[in-house]
Amino acid sequence: MIPLSRSLFWGPMAITIGGGLLGATLLTLIFLPALYAVWFRVRRPRASADEPVADPAVPPALPMAAE
Repeated sequence: MIPLSRSLFWGPMAITIGGGLLGATLLTLIFLPALYAVWFRVRRPRASADEPVADPAVPPALPMAAE
């Protein structure tokens, strides 16, 4: 799109497409996630030193085959 922006015929279309791509990128990466967080009241989980960290679940060992 950049080389076309200096063209007399295609220049306005190239600038419009480039601006649309930039605007859509900003909306997708910044505005919409922020809007989602505000709308659904998303909060960051608080890490507390008082709560013990749970051990990951360990599956029980398989019984060994009788010899």
